[in-house]
Amino acid sequence: MNTGWIHLFSRWGRCWIVVIGLSAAPAWALEPVALQLKWTHAFQFAGYYAAVEQGYYRDAGLDVTILEASPQTDPVKEVVEGRAQYGVGTSGLLLSRASGNPVVVLAVIFQQSPYEIYASPEIHSLHDLVGKRLMLEPQTEELLALLKKENVPVDLIQCLPHSFDANGLMRGEADAISGYISNEPYYFLKAGYLFHTFSPRSAGIDFYGDNLFTSEQELKDHPARVRAFRAASLKGWQYARSHRDEMIELIRTRYSPHTPAEFLHFEADRMIPLLQPDLIEIGYMNPQRWKHIADTYAELSLLPAGYPLKGFLYQPDLQNLTWFYRILGFGLVLLLIFVVLEFYVYMLNRRL
Repeated sequence: MNTGWIHLFSRWGRCWIVVIGLSAAPAWALEPVALQLKWTHAFQFAGYYAAVEQGYYRDAGLDVTILEASPQTDPVKEVVEGRAQYGVGTSGLLLSRASGNPVVVLAVIFQQSPYEIYASPEIHSLHDLVGKRLMLEPQTEELLALLKKENVPVDLIQCLPHSFDANGLMRGEADAISGYISNEPYYFLKAGYLFHTFSPRSAGIDFYGDNLFTSEQELKDHPARVRAFRAASLKGWQYARSHRDEMIELIRTRYSPHTPAEFLHFEADRMIPLLQPDLIEIGYMNPQRWKHIADTYAELSLLPAGYPLKGFLYQPDLQNLTWFYRILGFGLVLLLIFVVLEFYVYMLNRRL
């Protein structure tokens, strides 16, 4: 065999190895994406902070900006209109999709919802809210479902934008507010404020809590990015669950320095059990439970009966990896040819 041809094939093989290596390695330029939170910085988003701090997003080729919410922020609107690619939402995402917002749930973070209604001492039952002021944050449809199930006429309640703190109730700006079991009670107890609690679970409304979601457009245009973002986020939550004190210090140092460590410990104590980490893998969502949520909404006339979940629940398409395995197999064949040629050239040079 002509040695010139051998050297040519050898150089050609090296070029293919470089191409394959570049295609297999993560891109040097990280893809910028944004995650829209549904509340101000707190331990309830610790998993996403961990994914940033531990480099899980970076390893996935992503440069993630975490956006804090304001009282006027609607995470669904931010994601659907493209100002963020991912968001944190409630089970009300199902109602958002039914109303025409093409959202897709990627993972369930809290297996139980932390939402409750907190009311002043004068409010002894939900029916006492008629003619009163109720502060609600966006995506609190399950609380509206609670009111409707208890036959409380919501149209006779004065619904106000949320002040995003417990003081709205204690200052008398409202007669009741929506809140989290891991948040508002801390401030009420610390101030010695008497309050009444109304939980959806007491009425048989047991929904999922914070859910990671994206838009159909993001999933269509960037399926690999969606898969990578989801995996890195869940990895971050696994880390946060096991490193609570470290995450509290990170939140106080980088995200919310004004928040007392005592509050964050209170929040973590009540938040981590909602993950149910010893029973269910973080991120797991049961289609049957989503169907139950849809049926509950339908019973309350908030959703059409038999509303389909197709397209709403994220289903990783493993067939999308077929092209990767084909390229990998082709690359291995080329690598074998290259090794054989290199060995032949080496032996030929020794003889010469």
